[in-house]
Amino acid sequence: METNSGNSGRLTPDSARFALDSVAASRARVATHVAAPWWYHVGMGAAVALVFSSMSLREASWAVPAFVLVVLGLDHAARRATGVSYQRFTATVGAMRIFGGYVLAFVLLFAAGTYLEWRAGVQWAIAVAGGVIGVLTVVAGFLVDAVARRDIRAGR
Repeated sequence: METNSGNSGRLTPDSARFALDSVAASRARVATHVAAPWWYHVGMGAAVALVFSSMSLREASWAVPAFVLVVLGLDHAARRATGVSYQRFTATVGAMRIFGGYVLAFVLLFAAGTYLEWRAGVQWAIAVAGGVIGVLTVVAGFLVDAVARRDIRAGR
């Protein structure tokens, strides 16, 4: 019986194994480069904390554009430093789970801080919430990198 696989006998079990091993080796190489440098996560956390502090000082009009420039600059510098460009927070299912928890915590802390400061009159509540969110930004960034490395190595 004849097959129309288009293979013409060129693909052997050994060549298929070699191709799969090459893919695994490529994944391992990429996984070593996907983690952002430490200064990326610390810079992102500091930028978040500072923009929240500017809201408590009622100076967000200049801080938000500066925040956007800092975030874009950090992202560009991290891409140049690692040689890899990818959507780090949505790259794998594990990274998305961590990022989802981070976003939920971000929204809840932001809502609590703004309510306390603007409605209840608690001074610096937004800045304190921003400090906590800044720390969470750093921790979540390192966790996302670790999970993304693991998932990429595993082919997930």
